[in-house]
Amino acid sequence: MKDVQEQQQRIPDAYRVFVLISITNLLVSLDHGIIPAASVQVQSALKLSNQELGVLGSLVYAGTVVMGFIASFIFLKYNPLRVIEISMITMILSLFVFTLQFDIAWPYYLSRFITGAAQAPLIVYFPVWVDTFGQDNKTVWLTILQGGVPFGVFVGYVLASVIAAQWNWRWAFYLQIGVLVPSIALLSRQPHENIDVRPYVKDNNNTYEKMPYFELIKLTLKSRPYVVMTIVLGMLYFSVTGIQFWISNYLVTVLCFNQGLVNTLFSLDSITGPTLGCVLGGLITQHYGGYDSKNAYYITCIAAIFGSLASICVTLTTNLWAITGFIWLLLFFGGALVPIMTGIVLSSVNQGMRSFANSNTTTYVNLFGYLPAPIVYGYLSSISPNLGYYCLMYCPSVGCLMILWTTYHERRRDCLVGDKSMDSMEMHPPSARSTSVMQIIQNFHNQSDDFVKEVLEFHSTPINNITTTLYYEKQL
Repeated sequence: MKDVQEQQQRIPDAYRVFVLISITNLLVSLDHGIIPAASVQVQSALKLSNQELGVLGSLVYAGTVVMGFIASFIFLKYNPLRVIEISMITMILSLFVFTLQFDIAWPYYLSRFITGAAQAPLIVYFPVWVDTFGQDNKTVWLTILQGGVPFGVFVGYVLASVIAAQWNWRWAFYLQIGVLVPSIALLSRQPHENIDVRPYVKDNNNTYEKMPYFELIKLTLKSRPYVVMTIVLGMLYFSVTGIQFWISNYLVTVLCFNQGLVNTLFSLDSITGPTLGCVLGGLITQHYGGYDSKNAYYITCIAAIFGSLASICVTLTTNLWAITGFIWLLLFFGGALVPIMTGIVLSSVNQGMRSFANSNTTTYVNLFGYLPAPIVYGYLSSISPNLGYYCLMYCPSVGCLMILWTTYHERRRDCLVGDKSMDSMEMHPPSARSTSVMQIIQNFHNQSDDFVKEVLEFHSTPINNITTTLYYEKQL
Protein backbone atom coordinates (compact mmCIF):
# COMPACT_ATOMS: atom_id res chain seq x y z
CA MET A 1 0.00 0.00 0.00
CA LYS A 2 2.87 2.33 0.69
CA ASP A 3 4.17 1.85 -2.84
CA VAL A 4 0.79 2.79 -4.22
CA GLN A 5 0.66 5.96 -2.14
CA GLU A 6 4.14 6.95 -3.26
CA GLN A 7 3.08 6.49 -6.87
CA GLN A 8 -0.02 8.58 -6.23
CA GLN A 9 2.12 11.42 -4.90
CA ARG A 10 4.00 11.50 -8.21
CA ILE A 11 0.80 11.96 -10.26
CA PRO A 12 1.02 15.41 -11.88
CA ASP A 13 -1.88 17.89 -11.89
CA ALA A 14 -4.34 15.61 -10.07
CA TYR A 15 -6.36 18.58 -8.78
CA ARG A 16 -6.67 20.17 -12.21
CA VAL A 17 -7.76 16.89 -13.78
CA PHE A 18 -10.34 16.41 -11.03
CA VAL A 19 -11.86 19.83 -11.73
CA LEU A 20 -12.09 18.95 -15.42
CA ILE A 21 -13.67 15.57 -14.67
CA SER A 22 -16.19 17.14 -12.26
CA ILE A 23 -17.28 19.73 -14.83
CA THR A 24 -17.57 17.03 -17.49
CA ASN A 25 -19.68 14.91 -15.13
CA LEU A 26 -22.03 17.87 -14.60
CA LEU A 27 -22.33 18.67 -18.31
CA VAL A 28 -23.08 15.06 -19.22
CA SER A 29 -26.16 15.17 -16.93
CA LEU A 30 -27.79 18.22 -18.53
CA ASP A 31 -30.04 16.25 -20.89
CA HIS A 32 -31.68 14.47 -17.91
CA GLY A 33 -33.11 17.85 -16.91
CA ILE A 34 -33.73 19.19 -20.42
CA ILE A 35 -36.32 16.61 -21.48
CA PRO A 36 -38.51 16.83 -18.31
CA ALA A 37 -38.51 20.64 -18.48
CA ALA A 38 -39.46 20.71 -22.18
CA SER A 39 -41.58 17.54 -22.19
CA VAL A 40 -44.67 19.26 -23.58
CA GLN A 41 -42.75 20.86 -26.46
CA VAL A 42 -40.78 17.67 -27.11
CA GLN A 43 -43.93 15.55 -27.18
CA SER A 44 -45.63 17.95 -29.57
CA ALA A 45 -42.65 18.38 -31.90
CA LEU A 46 -41.80 14.68 -32.10
CA LYS A 47 -45.47 13.65 -32.28
CA LEU A 48 -45.25 11.20 -29.41
CA SER A 49 -48.05 9.79 -27.29
CA ASN A 50 -47.85 9.72 -23.50
CA GLN A 51 -46.83 6.08 -23.58
CA GLU A 52 -44.11 6.76 -26.17
CA LEU A 53 -42.82 9.68 -24.12
CA GLY A 54 -42.58 7.40 -21.07
CA VAL A 55 -40.64 4.81 -23.07
CA LEU A 56 -38.36 7.57 -24.32
CA GLY A 57 -37.50 8.53 -20.76
CA SER A 58 -36.72 4.94 -19.72
CA LEU A 59 -34.49 4.09 -22.68
CA VAL A 60 -31.62 6.23 -21.33
CA TYR A 61 -31.37 3.99 -18.28
CA ALA A 62 -31.76 0.89 -20.45
CA GLY A 63 -28.73 1.98 -22.46
CA THR A 64 -26.77 2.54 -19.24
CA VAL A 65 -27.71 -0.95 -18.00
CA VAL A 66 -26.64 -2.70 -21.20
CA MET A 67 -23.37 -0.79 -21.48
CA GLY A 68 -22.69 -1.29 -17.78
CA PHE A 69 -22.08 -5.01 -18.36
CA ILE A 70 -19.43 -4.21 -20.97
CA ALA A 71 -17.79 -1.11 -19.50
CA SER A 72 -15.85 -2.98 -16.83
CA PHE A 73 -14.05 -5.19 -19.36
CA ILE A 74 -13.42 -2.25 -21.68
CA PHE A 75 -11.52 -0.35 -19.00
CA LEU A 76 -9.52 -3.44 -18.07
CA LYS A 77 -8.34 -4.04 -21.64
CA TYR A 78 -8.20 -0.62 -23.34
CA ASN A 79 -6.82 2.85 -22.73
CA PRO A 80 -9.34 4.65 -20.45
CA LEU A 81 -8.64 8.04 -22.03
CA ARG A 82 -9.56 6.73 -25.49
CA VAL A 83 -12.68 5.06 -24.09
CA ILE A 84 -13.78 8.36 -22.52
CA GLU A 85 -13.16 10.27 -25.76
CA ILE A 86 -15.14 7.77 -27.86
CA SER A 87 -17.99 7.76 -25.32
CA MET A 88 -18.30 11.54 -25.30
CA ILE A 89 -18.13 11.82 -29.09
CA THR A 90 -20.83 9.15 -29.37
CA MET A 91 -22.97 11.01 -26.87
CA ILE A 92 -22.65 14.28 -28.81
CA LEU A 93 -23.71 12.55 -32.04
CA SER A 94 -26.71 10.92 -30.34
CA LEU A 95 -27.79 14.27 -28.86
CA PHE A 96 -27.58 15.85 -32.30
CA VAL A 97 -29.65 13.05 -33.86
CA PHE A 98 -32.34 13.65 -31.23
CA THR A 99 -32.79 17.23 -32.47
CA LEU A 100 -33.49 16.12 -36.05
CA GLN A 101 -36.99 15.77 -37.47
CA PHE A 102 -38.23 12.26 -38.31
CA ASP A 103 -41.65 10.96 -39.28
CA ILE A 104 -41.22 7.84 -37.17
CA ALA A 105 -40.40 7.40 -33.48
CA TRP A 106 -37.68 4.74 -33.46
CA PRO A 107 -34.77 7.12 -34.31
CA TYR A 108 -35.56 9.07 -31.15
CA TYR A 109 -35.68 5.85 -29.13
CA LEU A 110 -32.35 4.75 -30.56
CA SER A 111 -30.85 8.17 -29.88
CA ARG A 112 -31.78 8.12 -26.19
CA PHE A 113 -30.63 4.51 -25.81
CA ILE A 114 -27.22 5.37 -27.29
CA THR A 115 -27.00 8.46 -25.08
CA GLY A 116 -27.44 6.33 -21.98
CA ALA A 117 -24.94 3.76 -23.26
CA ALA A 118 -22.38 6.50 -23.95
CA GLN A 119 -22.80 7.93 -20.44
CA ALA A 120 -22.21 4.54 -18.74
CA PRO A 121 -18.38 4.43 -19.11
CA LEU A 122 -18.11 7.91 -17.59
CA ILE A 123 -20.39 6.98 -14.68
CA VAL A 124 -18.31 3.86 -14.06
CA TYR A 125 -14.80 5.28 -14.41
CA PHE A 126 -14.90 8.72 -12.79
CA PRO A 127 -15.48 7.42 -9.21
CA VAL A 128 -12.66 4.89 -9.67
CA TRP A 129 -10.34 7.69 -10.81
CA VAL A 130 -11.19 9.72 -7.70
CA ASP A 131 -10.64 6.72 -5.44
CA THR A 132 -7.21 6.09 -7.00
CA PHE A 133 -5.87 9.63 -7.37
CA GLY A 134 -7.77 11.49 -4.62
CA GLN A 135 -5.37 10.49 -1.82
CA ASP A 136 -6.44 12.23 1.42
CA ASN A 137 -9.12 14.28 -0.41
CA LYS A 138 -10.86 11.37 -2.10
CA THR A 139 -13.94 11.47 0.17
CA VAL A 140 -14.55 15.17 -0.53
CA TRP A 141 -13.77 14.70 -4.22
CA LEU A 142 -16.20 11.80 -4.51
CA THR A 143 -18.84 13.91 -2.76
CA ILE A 144 -18.37 16.74 -5.26
CA LEU A 145 -18.46 14.26 -8.13
CA GLN A 146 -21.70 12.65 -6.92
CA GLY A 147 -23.26 16.03 -6.15
CA GLY A 148 -22.57 17.18 -9.71
CA VAL A 149 -25.19 14.81 -11.11
CA PRO A 150 -28.32 16.28 -9.45
CA PHE A 151 -26.89 19.77 -9.90
CA GLY A 152 -26.40 19.09 -13.61
CA VAL A 153 -30.00 17.88 -13.87
CA PHE A 154 -31.15 21.07 -12.13
CA VAL A 155 -29.08 23.29 -14.45
CA GLY A 156 -30.46 21.47 -17.49
CA TYR A 157 -34.00 21.87 -16.17
CA VAL A 158 -33.59 25.62 -15.65
CA LEU A 159 -31.91 26.18 -19.03
CA ALA A 160 -34.53 24.18 -20.89
CA SER A 161 -37.36 25.98 -19.09
CA VAL A 162 -36.01 29.37 -20.16
CA ILE A 163 -35.05 28.31 -23.68
CA ALA A 164 -38.30 26.45 -24.39
CA ALA A 165 -40.32 29.46 -23.24
CA GLN A 166 -38.43 31.91 -25.49
CA TRP A 167 -37.05 29.85 -28.38
CA ASN A 168 -37.08 26.31 -29.73
CA TRP A 169 -36.38 23.52 -27.23
CA ARG A 170 -33.70 22.10 -29.55
CA TRP A 171 -31.38 24.99 -28.61
CA ALA A 172 -31.04 23.48 -25.13
CA PHE A 173 -29.48 20.38 -26.70
CA TYR A 174 -27.33 22.51 -28.99
CA LEU A 175 -26.07 24.33 -25.89
CA GLN A 176 -25.19 21.03 -24.21
CA ILE A 177 -23.34 19.88 -27.33
CA GLY A 178 -21.50 23.21 -27.45
CA VAL A 179 -20.16 22.90 -23.89
CA LEU A 180 -19.26 19.20 -24.26
CA VAL A 181 -16.96 19.85 -27.24
CA PRO A 182 -14.35 21.90 -25.32
CA SER A 183 -14.61 19.43 -22.46
CA ILE A 184 -13.53 16.61 -24.80
CA ALA A 185 -10.73 18.78 -26.20
CA LEU A 186 -9.34 19.51 -22.73
CA LEU A 187 -9.53 15.86 -21.66
CA SER A 188 -7.76 14.77 -24.84
CA ARG A 189 -4.84 17.08 -24.05
CA GLN A 190 -4.21 15.34 -20.71
CA PRO A 191 -1.21 13.00 -20.49
CA HIS A 192 -2.04 9.32 -20.47
CA GLU A 193 -0.73 8.83 -16.92
CA ASN A 194 -3.12 11.50 -15.57
CA ILE A 195 -6.19 9.48 -16.57
CA ASP A 196 -5.22 5.80 -16.56
CA VAL A 197 -5.46 4.23 -13.09
CA ARG A 198 -4.07 0.84 -14.09
CA PRO A 199 -0.35 1.62 -13.53
CA TYR A 200 -1.13 2.86 -10.01
CA VAL A 201 -3.10 -0.17 -8.86
CA LYS A 202 -1.07 -2.38 -6.56
CA ASP A 203 -2.49 -5.69 -7.74
CA ASN A 204 -2.82 -4.79 -11.39
CA ASN A 205 -0.88 -7.72 -12.80
CA ASN A 206 -3.25 -8.72 -15.60
CA THR A 207 -4.86 -11.28 -13.28
CA TYR A 208 -8.37 -9.88 -13.58
CA GLU A 209 -8.11 -9.33 -17.34
CA LYS A 210 -7.83 -13.08 -17.88
CA MET A 211 -10.61 -14.11 -15.50
CA PRO A 212 -14.10 -14.98 -16.83
CA TYR A 213 -16.99 -12.65 -16.01
CA PHE A 214 -18.70 -14.98 -13.56
CA GLU A 215 -15.45 -15.62 -11.69
CA LEU A 216 -15.12 -11.87 -11.14
CA ILE A 217 -18.74 -11.77 -9.99
CA LYS A 218 -17.99 -14.48 -7.43
CA LEU A 219 -15.07 -12.45 -6.08
CA THR A 220 -17.25 -9.37 -5.57
CA LEU A 221 -20.03 -11.39 -3.94
CA LYS A 222 -17.59 -12.58 -1.27
CA SER A 223 -17.56 -9.04 0.17
CA ARG A 224 -20.58 -8.52 2.44
CA PRO A 225 -20.27 -4.69 2.49
CA TYR A 226 -20.14 -4.59 -1.32
CA VAL A 227 -23.26 -6.74 -1.73
CA VAL A 228 -25.31 -4.98 0.94
CA MET A 229 -24.37 -1.44 -0.06
CA THR A 230 -25.10 -2.21 -3.71
CA ILE A 231 -28.56 -3.53 -2.82
CA VAL A 232 -29.29 -0.56 -0.55
CA LEU A 233 -28.17 1.89 -3.27
CA GLY A 234 -30.65 0.24 -5.64
CA MET A 235 -33.42 0.53 -3.06
CA LEU A 236 -32.53 4.16 -2.37
CA TYR A 237 -32.65 5.11 -6.04
CA PHE A 238 -35.87 3.12 -6.46
CA SER A 239 -37.52 5.18 -3.74
CA VAL A 240 -36.10 8.54 -4.81
CA THR A 241 -36.85 7.99 -8.52
CA GLY A 242 -40.42 6.95 -7.74
CA ILE A 243 -40.88 10.00 -5.52
CA GLN A 244 -39.51 12.37 -8.14
CA PHE A 245 -41.67 10.80 -10.86
CA TRP A 246 -44.98 10.35 -9.03
CA ILE A 247 -45.16 12.44 -5.86
CA SER A 248 -46.57 15.52 -7.57
CA ASN A 249 -49.24 13.42 -9.25
CA TYR A 250 -50.17 11.74 -5.95
CA LEU A 251 -50.39 14.99 -3.99
CA VAL A 252 -52.57 16.62 -6.65
CA THR A 253 -54.87 13.73 -7.65
CA VAL A 254 -55.19 11.80 -4.38
CA LEU A 255 -54.70 14.43 -1.66
CA CYS A 256 -56.16 17.23 -3.83
CA PHE A 257 -53.56 19.94 -3.21
CA ASN A 258 -52.97 22.90 -5.53
CA GLN A 259 -50.73 21.85 -8.39
CA GLY A 260 -48.79 25.12 -8.58
CA LEU A 261 -47.94 25.02 -4.88
CA VAL A 262 -47.03 21.33 -5.05
CA ASN A 263 -44.69 21.87 -8.01
CA THR A 264 -43.00 24.82 -6.31
CA LEU A 265 -42.44 23.05 -2.97
CA PHE A 266 -41.28 19.81 -4.51
CA SER A 267 -38.92 21.63 -6.88
CA LEU A 268 -37.27 23.23 -3.84
CA ASP A 269 -37.06 19.82 -2.16
CA SER A 270 -35.48 18.20 -5.22
CA ILE A 271 -32.90 20.96 -5.69
CA THR A 272 -31.75 21.65 -2.13
CA GLY A 273 -32.26 18.34 -0.30
CA PRO A 274 -30.01 15.90 -2.21
CA THR A 275 -27.33 18.49 -2.99
CA LEU A 276 -26.91 19.72 0.60
CA GLY A 277 -27.07 16.17 1.93
CA CYS A 278 -24.42 14.96 -0.49
CA VAL A 279 -22.03 17.80 0.39
CA LEU A 280 -22.49 17.65 4.18
CA GLY A 281 -22.40 13.86 4.25
CA GLY A 282 -19.11 13.82 2.38
CA LEU A 283 -17.54 16.54 4.54
CA ILE A 284 -18.54 14.83 7.80
CA THR A 285 -17.21 11.49 6.56
CA GLN A 286 -13.95 13.13 5.49
CA HIS A 287 -13.60 14.72 8.95
CA TYR A 288 -13.97 11.34 10.68
CA GLY A 289 -11.51 9.38 8.57
CA GLY A 290 -13.01 9.04 5.09
CA TYR A 291 -15.20 6.35 3.56
CA ASP A 292 -12.51 3.67 3.87
CA SER A 293 -12.52 3.94 7.69
CA LYS A 294 -14.84 2.10 10.06
CA ASN A 295 -16.45 5.40 11.07
CA ALA A 296 -18.07 5.51 7.63
CA TYR A 297 -20.33 2.61 8.65
CA TYR A 298 -21.50 4.45 11.76
CA ILE A 299 -22.20 7.64 9.80
CA THR A 300 -24.13 5.56 7.27
CA CYS A 301 -26.22 4.06 10.08
CA ILE A 302 -27.09 7.49 11.49
CA ALA A 303 -28.10 8.90 8.09
CA ALA A 304 -30.10 5.76 7.26
CA ILE A 305 -32.01 5.86 10.57
CA PHE A 306 -33.01 9.52 10.19
CA GLY A 307 -33.88 9.03 6.51
CA SER A 308 -36.10 6.03 7.23
CA LEU A 309 -37.83 7.86 10.10
CA ALA A 310 -38.54 10.79 7.78
CA SER A 311 -40.00 8.47 5.12
CA ILE A 312 -42.28 6.81 7.70
CA CYS A 313 -43.46 10.20 8.96
CA VAL A 314 -44.51 11.15 5.41
CA THR A 315 -47.23 8.47 5.53
CA LEU A 316 -48.53 9.64 8.92
CA THR A 317 -49.68 13.13 7.88
CA THR A 318 -51.88 14.74 5.24
CA ASN A 319 -50.56 18.27 5.72
CA LEU A 320 -48.79 19.52 2.57
CA TRP A 321 -46.11 21.47 4.43
CA ALA A 322 -45.36 18.53 6.72
CA ILE A 323 -45.21 16.11 3.78
CA THR A 324 -42.81 18.27 1.78
CA GLY A 325 -40.72 18.87 4.92
CA PHE A 326 -40.35 15.16 5.62
CA ILE A 327 -39.64 14.48 1.93
CA TRP A 328 -36.88 17.11 2.09
CA LEU A 329 -35.36 15.27 5.07
CA LEU A 330 -35.62 11.96 3.19
CA LEU A 331 -33.87 13.43 0.15
CA PHE A 332 -31.28 15.14 2.37
CA PHE A 333 -30.25 12.00 4.23
CA GLY A 334 -30.51 9.96 1.03
CA GLY A 335 -28.13 12.39 -0.63
CA ALA A 336 -25.77 12.09 2.35
CA LEU A 337 -25.75 8.29 1.94
CA VAL A 338 -24.83 8.23 -1.75
CA PRO A 339 -21.13 9.30 -1.59
CA ILE A 340 -20.48 7.29 1.59
CA MET A 341 -22.00 4.06 0.26
CA THR A 342 -20.31 4.54 -3.11
CA GLY A 343 -16.99 4.90 -1.31
CA ILE A 344 -17.65 1.78 0.78
CA VAL A 345 -18.48 -0.16 -2.39
CA LEU A 346 -15.13 0.87 -3.91
CA SER A 347 -13.05 0.24 -0.79
CA SER A 348 -14.61 -3.17 -0.08
CA VAL A 349 -12.93 -4.84 -3.09
CA ASN A 350 -9.34 -5.07 -4.32
CA GLN A 351 -8.03 -2.08 -6.25
CA GLY A 352 -7.66 -4.03 -9.47
CA MET A 353 -11.37 -4.90 -9.41
CA ARG A 354 -12.80 -1.48 -8.60
CA SER A 355 -13.69 -0.56 -12.18
CA PHE A 356 -15.44 -3.89 -12.57
CA ALA A 357 -17.19 -3.65 -9.19
CA ASN A 358 -18.39 -0.08 -9.76
CA SER A 359 -19.63 -1.07 -13.22
CA ASN A 360 -21.73 -3.87 -11.72
CA THR A 361 -23.06 -1.55 -9.03
CA THR A 362 -24.06 1.03 -11.65
CA THR A 363 -25.77 -1.65 -13.71
CA TYR A 364 -27.66 -2.99 -10.70
CA VAL A 365 -28.77 0.48 -9.58
CA ASN A 366 -30.09 1.32 -13.05
CA LEU A 367 -31.74 -2.06 -13.54
CA PHE A 368 -33.42 -2.35 -10.14
CA GLY A 369 -33.55 1.29 -9.06
CA TYR A 370 -34.20 3.74 -11.87
CA LEU A 371 -36.02 1.51 -14.36
CA PRO A 372 -38.71 -0.23 -12.29
CA ALA A 373 -39.70 2.64 -9.97
CA PRO A 374 -42.25 4.37 -12.26
CA ILE A 375 -43.65 1.05 -13.48
CA VAL A 376 -43.99 -0.58 -10.05
CA TYR A 377 -45.64 2.50 -8.57
CA GLY A 378 -48.08 2.71 -11.49
CA TYR A 379 -49.00 -0.96 -11.14
CA LEU A 380 -49.48 -0.80 -7.36
CA SER A 381 -51.47 2.43 -7.66
CA SER A 382 -53.86 0.71 -10.04
CA ILE A 383 -54.61 -1.78 -7.24
CA SER A 384 -54.93 0.88 -4.51
CA PRO A 385 -54.22 4.65 -4.69
CA ASN A 386 -52.07 4.50 -1.54
CA LEU A 387 -50.29 1.18 -2.12
CA GLY A 388 -47.60 2.55 -4.45
CA TYR A 389 -47.16 5.56 -2.17
CA TYR A 390 -46.53 3.37 0.88
CA CYS A 391 -44.18 1.13 -1.11
CA LEU A 392 -41.94 4.07 -1.99
CA MET A 393 -41.96 5.45 1.54
CA TYR A 394 -41.28 2.22 3.43
CA CYS A 395 -38.56 0.99 1.10
CA PRO A 396 -35.84 3.10 2.86
CA SER A 397 -36.66 1.38 6.17
CA VAL A 398 -35.71 -2.01 4.69
CA GLY A 399 -32.43 -0.52 3.48
CA CYS A 400 -31.80 0.93 6.94
CA LEU A 401 -32.16 -2.50 8.55
CA MET A 402 -29.69 -3.97 6.05
CA ILE A 403 -27.15 -1.23 6.82
CA LEU A 404 -27.50 -1.81 10.57
CA TRP A 405 -27.04 -5.56 10.04
CA THR A 406 -23.90 -5.03 7.96
CA THR A 407 -22.40 -2.57 10.44
CA TYR A 408 -23.03 -5.01 13.29
CA HIS A 409 -21.25 -7.84 11.47
CA GLU A 410 -18.33 -5.61 10.44
CA ARG A 411 -17.93 -4.47 14.05
CA ARG A 412 -18.14 -8.06 15.28
CA ARG A 413 -15.58 -9.22 12.71
CA ASP A 414 -13.13 -6.51 13.83
CA CYS A 415 -13.55 -7.58 17.45
CA LEU A 416 -12.96 -11.22 16.54
CA VAL A 417 -9.86 -10.34 14.58
CA GLY A 418 -8.53 -8.35 17.53
CA ASP A 419 -9.26 -11.21 19.94
CA LYS A 420 -7.50 -13.71 17.70
CA SER A 421 -4.46 -11.48 17.56
CA MET A 422 -4.31 -11.32 21.36
CA ASP A 423 -4.89 -15.08 21.64
CA SER A 424 -2.07 -15.81 19.23
CA MET A 425 0.28 -13.82 21.48
CA GLU A 426 -0.93 -15.52 24.66
CA MET A 427 -0.85 -19.05 23.23
CA HIS A 428 2.94 -19.00 22.69
CA PRO A 429 4.49 -21.13 25.50
CA PRO A 430 6.98 -19.43 27.80
CA SER A 431 9.74 -21.68 26.51
CA ALA A 432 9.12 -20.42 22.99
CA ARG A 433 9.29 -16.79 24.08
CA SER A 434 12.34 -17.38 26.30
CA THR A 435 13.99 -19.31 23.48
CA SER A 436 13.57 -16.30 21.22
CA VAL A 437 15.07 -14.01 23.86
CA MET A 438 17.95 -16.39 24.57
CA GLN A 439 18.60 -16.67 20.88
CA ILE A 440 18.89 -12.90 20.63
CA ILE A 441 21.29 -12.81 23.61
CA GLN A 442 23.36 -15.63 22.15
CA ASN A 443 23.61 -13.84 18.81
CA PHE A 444 24.71 -10.68 20.56
CA HIS A 445 27.29 -12.65 22.59
CA ASN A 446 28.68 -14.25 19.42
CA GLN A 447 28.94 -10.87 17.74
CA SER A 448 30.74 -9.49 20.83
CA ASP A 449 33.25 -12.38 20.75
CA ASP A 450 33.96 -11.68 17.09
CA PHE A 451 34.51 -8.03 17.87
CA VAL A 452 36.97 -8.84 20.72
CA LYS A 453 38.89 -11.22 18.46
CA GLU A 454 39.21 -8.51 15.81
CA VAL A 455 40.55 -6.06 18.43
CA LEU A 456 43.11 -8.57 19.72
CA GLU A 457 44.25 -9.36 16.19
CA PHE A 458 44.61 -5.65 15.53
CA HIS A 459 46.85 -5.14 18.55
CA SER A 460 48.93 -8.26 17.87
CA THR A 461 50.67 -6.73 14.84
CA PRO A 462 53.92 -4.76 15.47
CA ILE A 463 52.73 -1.67 13.64
CA ASN A 464 49.57 -1.51 15.69
CA ASN A 465 51.50 -2.04 18.91
CA ILE A 466 53.80 0.88 18.05
CA THR A 467 50.81 3.06 17.14
CA THR A 468 49.10 2.22 20.40
CA THR A 469 52.30 2.93 22.42
CA LEU A 470 52.77 6.33 20.74
CA TYR A 471 49.12 7.18 21.41
CA TYR A 472 49.42 6.48 25.14
CA GLU A 473 52.74 8.34 25.39
CA LYS A 474 51.08 11.36 23.79
CA GLN A 475 48.23 11.20 26.28
CA LEU A 476 50.75 11.07 29.20
